[in-house]
Amino acid sequence: MNIFFDVDQTLVHISHETNVLRPRAKEVMQRLKEAGHRVYVWSASGLAHVERVVHLHGLSEWVDGMFDKDPRVAPRPDFIIDDDWYLVEKYGGYCVSQYREPDPEDRELETALLRLTELGAFDLGA
Repeated sequence: MNIFFDVDQTLVHISHETNVLRPRAKEVMQRLKEAGHRVYVWSASGLAHVERVVHLHGLSEWVDGMFDKDPRVAPRPDFIIDDDWYLVEKYGGYCVSQYREPDPEDRELETALLRLTELGAFDLGA
């Protein structure tokens, strides 16, 4: 599957003081890659923003591509992880709560894996 992660308030919390990766993001991406999925990151804030976030947080190893959020993107998303219900309804996927402040106890991305398991696209034992 082509799995697309949104950036702002999904993968990271960014403010004037901080740029914090959501807990378990690296581990979730790694597990998806190990299960044979393709991982992409996109943002309505543009490609340059996506590239900065991916490189700053050391996600490049697990990311197959980076994009501006465009409905004509190729490859097409099979499953998105986003904080925007409208886009999750449009593309299919999992809507996470907005990551508005650093929270080491946050497990939203792991919950997205549970949704993929329910769809038969991921095995939690993998």
